[in-house]
Amino acid sequence: MKQDMLAFIEEKRRFFKENLAEQYPDSTLLVNIGLPLVLVNKLVSEKKEKMFSTKYNLSTSEFDVLMTLLCHIEPMSPTNLYESMIFSSGGMTKLLKKLEEKKLIERIPSRKDKRSLLVALSGEGKKLVSDAFGDVVKINTEVLSKLEESEQATLENLLKKLLTELS
Repeated sequence: MKQDMLAFIEEKRRFFKENLAEQYPDSTLLVNIGLPLVLVNKLVSEKKEKMFSTKYNLSTSEFDVLMTLLCHIEPMSPTNLYESMIFSSGGMTKLLKKLEEKKLIERIPSRKDKRSLLVALSGEGKKLVSDAFGDVVKINTEVLSKLEESEQATLENLLKKLLTELS
């Protein structure tokens, strides 16, 4: 697999150099840095998706909803939950229904507005998302342990710099 990815990147480098470098002289940054970033993200995401699916019977989106709820002390309205996520409200409604059917969340009446229902983790949901998060930490640790501590620190600083500049 490692050689496949490196060969893939090398193939793209050659293609860009031979076909697009003149028209897009800055494309080397895309191929040398952007493409490897995308591929690393893809590989890590695939590992997490497989783990969520096989071990926890969750999609990545379901995990994200559960993690968002875990990170909030108080139950959330579906609107606040939706605003914290990157889904359409229709997508959020479907996710919440699935999670409720799996008994991972519960709907509770709002104290402020009795007509509204808030979303909270169930006890089972809290346990499951905590366990799944532990596995996410393991996957990320496994991936990042391929780098020396000094390389990890450099990567962290470079990513912080990019995020600061982009936001």
